[in-house]
Amino acid sequence: MQILNCNGFDEAENTNYLRIIRSNFYSGIKELIQIAEGLEKELSEDNQDNARVFKEMNNLDDPITEEIIEQAKAIWEDDAIKEVWELKDSLPGITIINFDYFIENIDRLAQDDCVAINDDIVRCRQRTTGLSEIEFPYGKNYFHIFDVGGQKPERRKWEVIASTHKPTALLYFTSLTDYDVPLLTDGDDVTRMDESMEVWEEILNSEELENATMILFLNKSDLFEDKIEKTALRKTFSDYKGGSDMKKAVEYIKQKFLDKADTSRHVAEQIHTHTTCAIDTSVMEVVFKSVTEEIFKQRLALGGVGVV
Repeated sequence: MQILNCNGFDEAENTNYLRIIRSNFYSGIKELIQIAEGLEKELSEDNQDNARVFKEMNNLDDPITEEIIEQAKAIWEDDAIKEVWELKDSLPGITIINFDYFIENIDRLAQDDCVAINDDIVRCRQRTTGLSEIEFPYGKNYFHIFDVGGQKPERRKWEVIASTHKPTALLYFTSLTDYDVPLLTDGDDVTRMDESMEVWEEILNSEELENATMILFLNKSDLFEDKIEKTALRKTFSDYKGGSDMKKAVEYIKQKFLDKADTSRHVAEQIHTHTTCAIDTSVMEVVFKSVTEEIFKQRLALGGVGVV
């Protein structure tokens, strides 16, 4: 939103994002090594010492030296790490899903005078904790957007925002690729998508959000299209019969979420859905324009004014 509507980031924000990106680089290589060991995939003898450097590293803000870059690239090319990366979309331990991008660009990102570009920033991972907000004009309207983390400890803050600010719309992002990724906290039988559907159902039944326009984003469509070719959706949903057909798979998951409206304060026909790739800012700009129109129409409808 800030890239599209607020002229990007100032110098201080850019510096902070560059710090996060570099931390993502260190976190990414460390978790790949850790997962390889957990899966008993042994790195080559030449990479044992390289791996030890990262395993013993505690400060993720350490400078990224030429030596560090050389060691990281050697590990990235290791057969064991390549095997882990092939499984990344189904492993709960992979959090830096854009690590391939970061290591491909690390020579630039490690430079002292580097200025992070938009492509870097949209790929960095920063867990949302607490509450962040942004305000901006868009056309003839003015938006005030609150971003609240989806983790369980953060959810009570949703109620505070809903009761205090009476939001006109709720934008809910869920990852299409999470259909087979187990929750680390609840065992292998519960997936991240199961949890996402549970949270979505809670939102649909919220009294404070009864009149809010509900907009569901089925995100990471680019990764999902590749994943269903390798990991069958039917592996998780036995009643799915669409094979690796992208449109059928997306439609199936969309319907699973819309079905949650059957016993809620909202009706499925009034829930707006979009299939997105959030790192593609050009697509997101088109989507946001559509979302604005949807909110506007529903606001008028609630006021008794019909819009064709």
